[in-house]
Amino acid sequence: MISHLRKFREETPTWLKNYRQGDKITFKDIMSSRVAYYPGSGDDGMLMKVGNMSHSVHSFLYVDYGLSKSYLEDQIAQENCIRGYHPIAEIEWQEEDLMPNGQYHYPANIMIQISHKDPYRGVKKNEKPYCFSVIMERDEDRDDTWGAERFVVTFLFADGIATYYQLFVKEYSMAPWLFLLQDHNYFGNYDTYGAGGILDQIIRESRCYPTFVIFGDGCGAEIWKGYEKVADVSPLYSGMHRRDLYNFSQVATD
Repeated sequence: MISHLRKFREETPTWLKNYRQGDKITFKDIMSSRVAYYPGSGDDGMLMKVGNMSHSVHSFLYVDYGLSKSYLEDQIAQENCIRGYHPIAEIEWQEEDLMPNGQYHYPANIMIQISHKDPYRGVKKNEKPYCFSVIMERDEDRDDTWGAERFVVTFLFADGIATYYQLFVKEYSMAPWLFLLQDHNYFGNYDTYGAGGILDQIIRESRCYPTFVIFGDGCGAEIWKGYEKVADVSPLYSGMHRRDLYNFSQVATD
């Protein structure tokens, strides 16, 4: 999978390559190049591994309302949290930074579906919402074969379905270039991320289709219609979830 995605190498975004401690950046910078998206991510590093080692993505968006900010910051502070990399900056974001035009209302037909479920199921009640980005830089003893010189990962305490609609569909009018599709219904998600769910409907109706999807059988979801497994690409084994993950690409939008 990683060798396949290397065919689509992305150069390091200028803002990221030239970043110096204290430089002022905007969330628009974070979203200005390819973005890899992982709703319900927990602390799974698989998406960063795939996108970074292949040099195909430099901006990663992890969305989950099951983890505290203090837990994430404690993990990042540990040596070799992301092997071969160390943090050089942390940027805090407010809601108006992410969505300067404010939140958008769901279309009526989607609201009907949501009204039958509880979007706040599983939310940590005492956790204050957060969003912060961490810029990671490759250690001096690693070279280009290890991964990009720099990448940025953003952690957002939010609903993965609503975030897709608010950021990708409405605010920035762009689809994730890489998407890790995995359900965790037994951990508290109110709806599937896969086929037949609200996110599937949002993607189809907005025609905001991710270019590539990482997905494996037994992930608790079904792959969306219009995607097929990329031929002759070896799967990548996920130790966290103990299954093979495959690379899917968009082949149809109807």
